[in-house]
Amino acid sequence: MRFLIFILLFMPLMASASIPSTAYVQQQVANQIADSVSTKVDTSATATQTMAGTYTVSGTFNVPTPTLPTAE
Repeated sequence: MRFLIFILLFMPLMASASIPSTAYVQQQVANQIADSVSTKVDTSATATQTMAGTYTVSGTFNVPTPTLPTAE
């Protein structure tokens, strides 16, 4: 009988879940996006970038796009 009372009183409390709100999840995603974007390289036309180490890149960097293979 005591066991049954224990089960009836405490089982609902053990089964409760902690689910974050939609606003909290959206804020966390927005923070992660802002953090990742702030660490990206500036690609604007007036950007001046310095690479880590002993190399400095200046001027225009033109990299040709390779042609795609033909469909067989």
